Amino acid sequence: MVRDQHNMDQMLQDLKSGDWEKRFRATELLGKLRRSRAVGPLIEALKDEDEYVREGAAWALGEVGRKAAVAPLIEALKDPDRYVREGAISALGKIKDEAAVAPLIEALKDGDESVRRAAEAAISALGDPGLPELIKLLDDDDWDVRWRATHILGGIKNAAALSALAKAAKDENKYVREGAVAALGEIKDPRAVGTLIEALADQNKYVREEAANSLGELRDKKAVDALAEALKDKDWGVRWGAANALGEIRDAKAIGPLIMVLKDEARYVREGAALALSRIGKKAVPVLIESLRDKDRNIRRWAAWTLGKIKDERAVRHLIGALNDEDGGVQFAAEVALTEMEE
Repeated sequence: MVRDQHNMDQMLQDLKSGDWEKRFRATELLGKLRRSRAVGPLIEALKDEDEYVREGAAWALGEVGRKAAVAPLIEALKDPDRYVREGAISALGKIKDEAAVAPLIEALKDGDESVRRAAEAAISALGDPGLPELIKLLDDDDWDVRWRATHILGGIKNAAALSALAKAAKDENKYVREGAVAALGEIKDPRAVGTLIEALADQNKYVREEAANSLGELRDKKAVDALAEALKDKDWGVRWGAANALGEIRDAKAIGPLIMVLKDEARYVREGAALALSRIGKKAVPVLIESLRDKDRNIRRWAAWTLGKIKDERAVRHLIGALNDEDGGVQFAAEVALTEMEE
């Protein structure tokens, strides 16, 4: 204890040194000690002539985590150096004081990308207190601000933002629409299903893919028909997302459409469909057994692979028969499946 006190006295002395490196090192060490006594001197260091020292002081104040530092850190958001602003933002996110909400939201409009990204993370850390202002940001003139607001709202996961995000899912900007659709998936409220189904028809493939992913997060059976239709999308990423989502929902109604996707031109989609069928489980077994005789070799291959994952005894004799298939890939898949069923 005495040694720590001596070390701290030395650090506080070093904070006044004429050597900027010594002052910077002092901010680092004071931050690690996390003592209230350091708050005042560190606040003073936010005005240091050297930007490295100011940045170090901001970081240290975040580590110490005292409310007395909030106002000076908010003032530091006006610092000409972007790293100092970023450090102040990070510190405010750690202290989690509601007084920082409005200044941090303003920082989302900073001219530097890394500062805006830091503000996004800090506001997310603050949680619900920033919700009303964040919802307003979805109507901001700057698409980048609207986009970042969707990310933060998705992270906060408060259903109070549902209607505003549903509106943002129809934004003129594709990145905002994608962010809103993703946020609705993170919130996981079944009231978003209708909006997400509509988003499956968006003109942008990434929005459609994110809509499929989000519907998988919600696991609502009302989405099965729309996701089955999305298995025919022209973009393989959307088809893959739809297959994965159907695997999450696990409705037997999806078995037929998923079987057809086992012959998709994209391997990721075929594999996604097979995994989805394996999650649906025993209900899919009769159709998968029948698929071992399909004329398309990819369907036969993936049907065998999937039966191995489900491990239903009804499939054994059919897989043994598949060992004599004319296609080597089917033979190999059947062999692997039979091995897995013995484990």
